[in-house]
Formats: sequence, structure tokens, C-alpha cells
Amino acid sequence: MKGLLNKVANALLAVIPVKGDSRSEWIRKLSFLLAFAVFLSTAYYIVDEVWLQPHYTEQVNHSLRDLYEKGEQKPQTPADNNDEPIVFPEGMDPSFEPLYRRNQDVVAWLKFTADQNGTKEDLFLGAIDNPVVQAADNEYYLNRDFMGGNDKAGTLFMDYRNDFANINEEHNVVIYGHNLNSKQMFSRFNTLVSGNVDRARQLTTVTVDTMYGESITYKVFAVMVLDADATGNAYFDYIRNEFNSEKSKATFLEKIQARSLYIYGDVDVLPTDQLLTLSTCSNKRDTTLKRGRTVVVARRVREGEDVSVDPALTVANPDVLMPKAWYQNKGLAVPKEYQ
Repeated sequence: MKGLLNKVANALLAVIPVKGDSRSEWIRKLSFLLAFAVFLSTAYYIVDEVWLQPHYTEQVNHSLRDLYEKGEQKPQTPADNNDEPIVFPEGMDPSFEPLYRRNQDVVAWLKFTADQNGTKEDLFLGAIDNPVVQAADNEYYLNRDFMGGNDKAGTLFMDYRNDFANINEEHNVVIYGHNLNSKQMFSRFNTLVSGNVDRARQLTTVTVDTMYGESITYKVFAVMVLDADATGNAYFDYIRNEFNSEKSKATFLEKIQARSLYIYGDVDVLPTDQLLTLSTCSNKRDTTLKRGRTVVVARRVREGEDVSVDPALTVANPDVLMPKAWYQNKGLAVPKEYQ
């Protein structure tokens, strides 16, 4: 035991500055300690980023899915938590009650499963199966989980300007989600930025179940890369929700389709259609943009319309309009639309 203690002491003396060390020894030891501290902090960041945080996020979402799909065996009561009884919104679907008890900002549940019909398995886009909340601003849930705890993955949230109480009257329902190394939330939408048609063909429909019991399916018709830093005529206000005429909205739709990386040939869109816009940050290495956005836009399935989409009719858009900075960063001529 004594021999082991001596070895530990000698090892510490080899790296910790002590009285009597020369100046060069002090510099050597301090440099080593600094490098070791950087190594530990980097290692912790990697472990936290790659495993701890994603694991925590998935655990929270898994428990929420169970509550949403299976309910809870023993609902909370005032006797359980010493709080006043919760008054549920009139007409709220019972499946949302367990979620509402835990967070009264919940408004919907978003579901997407990649369509693998005719696509390669290694390009699988995965699935999204998460609750959607809405706060008084677009900041609160950026770094908070559904329960309000700190989580860099955040929570899917609806734009605060959308009137969820009158959701069927909205022109453009906007939902935001983070882009993460863990591929959670809306991260996988960034795999579409490459222009790979096989991947785009996996993205056909998205479903939003509202807390009022309505299940709304939307057909995807556009995937855009946009620049949040753009100004003037280079900026495209993709979250716009107010239009003074059908002509104004038709122009808006034309601008979306002009910027879409793909043409979804089996999905038409009309000024009377409600839109669903899913927005996430882009990767700079893929887009050259410091504050790029990857945006998926879908339109609501019309009454009596078949919900299926033929992915074979989805093709790359040969004339896609990219952000102005994209052309500038690549040394390309800027299109006339920006001049």
C-alpha cells in the first residue's frame, strides 16, 4: 500500500508545480495542467453532446409518448399534489389530459414517418413523434424541455402569433424545432439540403393531432434553404400568415415553389389551402450560410381528398432560387431577382 502511495505522490509531483522547481519546470507543468483541463472539458462536452443530453431528451419524450398513447393509470388529483383542480379547455381530447396536467402550453402532437416506398434504406429520414407547445414568445422553449427543465434540444413549438384556438382559420401554421447532432427534433430535415431526390421522396405527409381531437394531415410540397440574415428583397418572410387577397397568397406560394429544392409533382397547392411550415436551422457546412434555415412546407389535405402521395413524381428543381448569400459565398452570379 505504501509503495502505491509513493507512486501516486511521485506522479503528482511530476505534473504539479512545487517550491524549488525551475522556471522551465513551472511552465512545463502549468502547460500540461492547462492541456489536461482542456482535454477534460472537451471530453465532457462530447459525452454530454453525443450521449447524455440526447439520452435525457429521448427519455423525456418517451415518457410523454406513453402518456399520450396510453394515458396514466392513476390520474393526478388535488390530493396528490396539493394544487387546485385543473380546468381543462372545453372540447379537449382526453388523450391530451395527462400532458395538459404537466404543461398547459401543450397544443398538439406532430407525427411524421418517412415513406420508404422505392427508396434506399440507408437514406431513411426516420420519424418525428413529439408534442408541440406554444408560449407567449418564440424564445421560451428553445432550451427547455416539455417539463420546463433545461435541455439544449428544446421542444417543438408553434409560433406565438398563430391563433391555436382558431387553428382552422390560420393561413400558415408554423412550428419550430432544433437542428442537433443527435438527429432529434427537426434535424433530419437537413439531410434534404443535398438535393438527393431519394431522400425527398421519403417526405410525403405530416400529421398534426390537435388537443381538440382533430387529426390534420398535410402533404409536403416544398423544401427550402433560406437566409435569416438577409435583408431587403433578399429576405423571404416564410412565416407570413396574413394575406389581403387570394392573389397575394398565390404570389407567396409561387415564391415558396421557386425556392424549393424539389418539385413535388403529385401535390398541387391553392391560395385557399392552409399551410404547415416546419422550420429548423441549417448546417453552415452544407449551405455556406451563417444563419441558414431549412424549411419544409406542406398544405392541408382537402376534404374528401386521398391522403396518399406518389413519391415517384417528386424530382429535383433544376431552377431552384437559393438565398442571395449562397451565390455570393460560392462566387456565383447573383440572380436578377436579387438585383
